[in-house]
Parts: sequence; structure tokens; C-alpha cells
Amino acid sequence: MANNDEMAMLYAVENIEQHERIIHVRQSRNPEFITDPFTYTDRLFIKNYRLTKELVTNLVELVRPYIVSKSRSSAIDLKTKVLVTLNFLATGSYQLPIGNSRFTAVSQPTVSHCISEVVAAINHPEIFHDWVKFPKNMNELSKVRN
Repeated sequence: MANNDEMAMLYAVENIEQHERIIHVRQSRNPEFITDPFTYTDRLFIKNYRLTKELVTNLVELVRPYIVSKSRSSAIDLKTKVLVTLNFLATGSYQLPIGNSRFTAVSQPTVSHCISEVVAAINHPEIFHDWVKFPKNMNELSKVRN
């Protein structure tokens, strides 16, 4: 059985670890720790989102009428929702790493909600037929992969 000093030490270590986890979560959710993807090079931006910065800006404006904006002060802005969704679609990653990235810092349920909202908006015929193209042959598929 552990003595009182060992129990006190264990309790102190657990408190320190919990405090460090709380600080990490606060920092990762704090806007000053989030990097604006539009400040990155075009190459890095396209690698993460498969679209140019200009096309992403256009897409944000196209989906705006189909996504109801929230009035909460902590609500995620539309640009971030679109970027989260595009990053998920472009990388094929899981939702948790996308939410934890330096670009967004949102929870996995928030990533899921963003994807649902933005994909529903993109699926409107006015957007879908102009923006979603599937390769018809191997040459087109090769272009998309590179």
C-alpha cells in the first residue's frame, strides 16, 4: 500500500497532466494558434484543398445561399466550413486529424457537421453540374492525380 507522500505525489502529477491537457486544448482552439491557409503558397494550398485560392473563394460565395449562418459568436465561419470539407475530400483523411490541423482546430463532430452542410450545398444542381467533374478516361484521370 502506498504511503501518504506517494499518494500526494501521484495526485500532484495527475493534476499537472490534466492542467497541461486543458492548456493544450485552449491553445489549439485559440485563433492566434490557427494558421490562415490563404497565407500559404499556391502549391501547398492546392495540395491540401485541390483547388486554387481563387476557386475556393468562388465556391464559398456559391454555397453561401444554401448554408444557414449561425448567430452564435462561437459559430464557425463559412470559409472555414468549406476549407474543412475540401481538406477532407482532397486528402481522404479521417475527420479527427482534419479538425486538429493547424488550419482549423475544430472538434471531430464539428468537422462532420461542416462536411454535411457543405456537401449538401455542393449537391444543389446549380453548383454540382458546374463544379463536380469525373474523369472519363485514363488521360483525364492522370491529369487529376498530378
